[in-house]
Amino acid sequence: MNIISSETLDSFNPITGEVIGTVPTTSDSELEAQLSTIKEALPDWQSKRLKERSSALRAVRKTLIARMDEIMDLIRQESGKTEFDGIVEVMTTAEIMRFVEKEGPLALASQRRSPGFLLHKRARVEYRPHGIVGIISPWNYPLILAAGPVVQALMAGNGVILKPSELVPLTALKLKEIFDEAGFPEGLFQVAMGRGDVGSKIVESPQTNLICFTGSVAVGKEIASACARQLKPVILELGGKDAMIVLEDADLERAARAAVWGGFQNAGQTCISVERIFVEEGIAQQFLERVQLLAEETTLSSETLDGDLGPVISPAHKEKILDMLGESEDSENLYIRPRVIFNPHDSSRIMTEETFGPVISVHTVQNAGEAVDRTNALDFGLNASIFTQDLRKAREMANEIRVGNICINDVLSNYLTVNLPFGGVGISGLGRLQGREGIRSFAYVQSVLEDKLGLKKEPWWFPVSPTIKKLFRRFIHFYYG
Repeated sequence: MNIISSETLDSFNPITGEVIGTVPTTSDSELEAQLSTIKEALPDWQSKRLKERSSALRAVRKTLIARMDEIMDLIRQESGKTEFDGIVEVMTTAEIMRFVEKEGPLALASQRRSPGFLLHKRARVEYRPHGIVGIISPWNYPLILAAGPVVQALMAGNGVILKPSELVPLTALKLKEIFDEAGFPEGLFQVAMGRGDVGSKIVESPQTNLICFTGSVAVGKEIASACARQLKPVILELGGKDAMIVLEDADLERAARAAVWGGFQNAGQTCISVERIFVEEGIAQQFLERVQLLAEETTLSSETLDGDLGPVISPAHKEKILDMLGESEDSENLYIRPRVIFNPHDSSRIMTEETFGPVISVHTVQNAGEAVDRTNALDFGLNASIFTQDLRKAREMANEIRVGNICINDVLSNYLTVNLPFGGVGISGLGRLQGREGIRSFAYVQSVLEDKLGLKKEPWWFPVSPTIKKLFRRFIHFYYG
């Protein structure tokens, strides 16, 4: 990929603060050239059989795994992740790729449908590619949240223009390098570099046919509005304020450890992080004490020592989190010690806004009904989890919670189960990624009806005879009466 813009983006290591790389941004003319290149490459890609697309993507996965140590190291440098978080990022990406290779041909295969009473017809459903998909990915999982949508869009027969977060440009370039090394069809996958203005141009371009955005609610609303003006379909994976409910009969040790890992993993910078915990009052004090102790035992990673949590991504993000806590700090490092807050007021920012940092709040509730009501009190609707030994009760509660994804006696693992679709409701998003549903999100549905008999005239074509009218009346009584 040739990028020759005079403007640049610096990539910083959040652990050391050092610049680890500089990349040029993509100019307007370069972006248009990239989109034109994708358009030229599309016909050949769309003509390939589903198994051929799968094979091409399999080669990408094999190349990714062959270079995984190099990629893990880059992810750690660019986003400040712990060693294990980097391992999980590569593994999850590979799992998504493997699923798409295997299930893509099945998800997108032609489906026969009954023609109903038209017995002399054949009916089927086809899944057709939109064309060029614009994917705007975030910084918190720079490989998963770029590569995942990219391979799903490509499997469906589209071309892709990827605009990664300006905070993690090097990981996106490495992904492009892997595609190229794997011999993926030239021109079909392009990467545009820049800040929000480049993303806006991709959204507004008449050459893009579908937009997939992962990021904040505020930006998601702007993208949805821009797409609505063009009647352009959009997939939005937005923020959450995810709740965990702990009932009195729960395995307290498992629930406490789940809360700490679910809230602080990746320094809390996960859209499905546990942020609010509602605990029945009979075990609330015991649960709180255990969570506080486990939080105190967590360790921070450094340049030379791996730990449980890395730094947050940037000074601006650290300042935002501390501001929500009503704190300030002179330190230049980007680390935030895990915070456990007990019973904050429901109107506080900690309760109403996505924190996206290592902060969890614990609240006492009288019963499961109150926990469900408080979980549903916000417009967010991404993830929730329920801890209880009564699975029947948990399933009943799950039916009442308005979110796109629920874990019972677990946290976050639904995302790793790539056979499940992932997405939110309310202000947490539109559409789905992953699962067969996610692959199909990158295609439009085409209905096809074929005539089998080749008659000169259908009975209901002009002119309609009195006999046909009489037969249709009788058919209605017989078939529907």
